[in-house]
Amino acid sequence: MLMDFQMEGGQAITAEITAEMQGLSERYRAPAHESRNFELPASVWITMFGSYALFFTALFVATGHGTAAIFALVISIAYTVMYFGTAAVLNNVSAVERKSLPPAHSTGGIETQTGWMDYTAAYAQILTVPILLAVFACAFAVIRALV
Repeated sequence: MLMDFQMEGGQAITAEITAEMQGLSERYRAPAHESRNFELPASVWITMFGSYALFFTALFVATGHGTAAIFALVISIAYTVMYFGTAAVLNNVSAVERKSLPPAHSTGGIETQTGWMDYTAAYAQILTVPILLAVFACAFAVIRALV
């Protein structure tokens, strides 16, 4: 009797999944592939790296007058290089095999942990923190110059 209930429950779940899949457009049914390249164009990476470079440059201009501040900045820069360096190394793993897959940008968005996002929303979420950090550091350098 218990097994009958489990079988009926499994059939109900399968029917629900099938009904949901029928409502999806073809855009969301692109061929699945391993997205170790993070599905981001070069412009996003350039903006992110530029923001971090501006952040560290402005902090150096504002606080680079003492050895302790310079030491703290060098440590922070080293951590940032390690963070992005690890991502670059992982991105290069099996890069040759991924070239045969369809381009990730053909789907019109990015699959995230919480669901599908179009490019505009994803880029806004990715670039908000680096850009605001750069603005913060520039404001800090301006305040330091005025005081």
